[in-house]
Amino acid sequence: MKDNHELDDLFSFEKNEKNLITKAKQKSTIRMVFISGLVSLLVLTLIILVKLQVTPWLLNKELIAQETYYEVHGANSFIGPWEESIQIIGSKATAPQYKLLDGRPVYLGEISNNSDKIEVHLTPNEYETYSYLGGKVMNFIHPEVKLNHVPNELKNIDMFQDHQLIEMGLSFDKAYSLDEVKAMLPKDISLQWAWVDVYSVEEVNSLQTSEPPANIFTENEVFGFSLVDKTGIRLKDPVKEFMESVVYGKNHMGRYKRDMATFYETLTEQGEVDETNIKVIGSVVVGKKVALKQLQNESGVRASSIGAVVDSFK
Repeated sequence: MKDNHELDDLFSFEKNEKNLITKAKQKSTIRMVFISGLVSLLVLTLIILVKLQVTPWLLNKELIAQETYYEVHGANSFIGPWEESIQIIGSKATAPQYKLLDGRPVYLGEISNNSDKIEVHLTPNEYETYSYLGGKVMNFIHPEVKLNHVPNELKNIDMFQDHQLIEMGLSFDKAYSLDEVKAMLPKDISLQWAWVDVYSVEEVNSLQTSEPPANIFTENEVFGFSLVDKTGIRLKDPVKEFMESVVYGKNHMGRYKRDMATFYETLTEQGEVDETNIKVIGSVVVGKKVALKQLQNESGVRASSIGAVVDSFK
């Protein structure tokens, strides 16, 4: 009987047809899964290759915009070479930030492209500020902001050694041209950086109604231009380079585009800006205590704030 059933199954076209259809469907499904997987793998590989090609270009544009912003933002500070880490997800770049004291670098910490630099300060009183790296942070006061007490750290200059180089932030009693600032300073003092007045009437009025330290700027909050390049060499036309950085920043997309556009509008309200008409309301100078003491009787210096200090080997 068993042999008869087997013969029946062999010559059962309906059952054979079902088996053939089932096997064909299985093969088709396997083929479709294989092709879909292969296509997905190829597409994913293509996306990764495109991303690895495009990401460095996009990251470079972002870094240029950020570096341009830091060229005009922050007193006497510079950005070192970027170290890029290109990844499929979460590419980033970091760079050291530093000051220059007559050519001597002072490390300020590290900045990143993917987050704004958050400054955490220790403030023992309204007029004195330190970073958590241990450095003294310079403070600046707008000439139109009235204070009951105007800090003058020049009076503490004798506490330093004769061989030390001292960074000093100066706030002026009014706006001066760059030439007027240069004439104000003794020849043994190096002018490193100039604070530019980019504050609207509304902003100044807001500062007037605030209490210290809200109406006092730290060195990380002020806007201006350096008179030396990243290696400490004197720039031939610092105001021109400053304005080129502002124009570049306002014309290129990035997180700082809006700020740079506002700075440009304020700067150019009275026309083209050059060394003769730029409004300088403060500066950063570097010198030894003997030279800096000469500023104690300078009428144009309204307030002074000590910054970084290094030993001089000259």
